[in-house]
Amino acid sequence: MTVLLRSSEVEDLLDLRTGMTVLEETYVDQAGGQVKAIPPLRLMGRGIRLVAGGLDRPDRVGLRLSPTGGDALALVYEMSSGKLLSIMNYPFSSLRIAATVGLALDRLAGPEVKSAALIGSGRLAPALLQAALGLRPIQRVTVYSRNADRRESFARQASRDFGVEMTAASDPREALAAGEIVLVSTNSPEPALRGEWLRPGTAVFGCGRPNEFDDDVYLGAAAIVVSSKTHELDYYDTGLDRPLIRLSQEGRIGWEDVMELGELVARDEPPPGLEDGIAVFRESQGGYSDVALASFAYEEAVRKGRGKPIVLD
Repeated sequence: MTVLLRSSEVEDLLDLRTGMTVLEETYVDQAGGQVKAIPPLRLMGRGIRLVAGGLDRPDRVGLRLSPTGGDALALVYEMSSGKLLSIMNYPFSSLRIAATVGLALDRLAGPEVKSAALIGSGRLAPALLQAALGLRPIQRVTVYSRNADRRESFARQASRDFGVEMTAASDPREALAAGEIVLVSTNSPEPALRGEWLRPGTAVFGCGRPNEFDDDVYLGAAAIVVSSKTHELDYYDTGLDRPLIRLSQEGRIGWEDVMELGELVARDEPPPGLEDGIAVFRESQGGYSDVALASFAYEEAVRKGRGKPIVLD
């Protein structure tokens, strides 16, 4: 029987740490070849985004539909039987980003990081902050975005929401100078972060468009990690410059040297050379990670007697 779950019935079942635990298992499975990655899609222009994926070990497959400005919906199936287990109003999109970035940050950033630079102040920026503030003893954040009013407003609101000292910078280099790690999420048509601005030993974490880092960010990196190579290779907006893919096709970066997050999680130690080199991580659109979180929430909700059983046939 299928269970219909409202957002209010599942949103308290996952927090950052629980989400990281769930996704840590998922990325270990990715390293073992037990995850099915499917490139994300945009339907009706930019009207609806669809991500999907499969998880061999928990026997789950599913998808998430996210209409622009609307509520996300997740469908969770039992892979072996094709049985629809749950239709869920899915409230975990931001948590997925925070938990995924958190896994990377915990392995690529120094344990005593106390300051961060944030480039971008849009809807995904709070998820990056949630990851950084939840994993490291950060006391100060400096934010830059192109719109002065927006970045000032964001700094005030985020200071209240997260209880951290946050200031707005008028130039991205000013923000970078004040941060030991760099968080980036933008929809800029041009690169928002340039390699020439970065100090040796900096760790960079992004979840925006694939063009938000310029060539030099990648060319100067000691380690490049992505949550999914499939998602990076088959990004839906083919008209957008994708420096990481272009550089690998030009032979300037070895694609085999780019790590997936599963490899980083499974080895449970940082790559070599990070003391004096740049570490770069990109969160690449979700899919199987959404299925993992939705599946966990479904199982917990059923265990607690939540949801409405429905018959579809």
